[in-house]
Amino acid sequence: MIRKTITIDDALYKKISSDDILENFSSFSDMVSNALKLLLEKKRKEEYKKAMIEASKDPLYLQDIKEISEDFKHIDREFFETV
Repeated sequence: MIRKTITIDDALYKKISSDDILENFSSFSDMVSNALKLLLEKKRKEEYKKAMIEASKDPLYLQDIKEISEDFKHIDREFFETV
């Protein structure tokens, strides 16, 4: 584990304290760690979304999706006929 000293805006700290957010965590460090994890997860999801948007513009990718859909069309049909 690494130790870092951070500075937080007074208004932000007062808001965190007044909303009892700190009560949900074992320590201030735990809260900061969880916030950073959420930030990283959000960034990962945004990058994935961006990659999917780019892929949706790629003719080869779209052709692959079409071919895969055709290959599994009969399986989808069998599944929905039994439901």
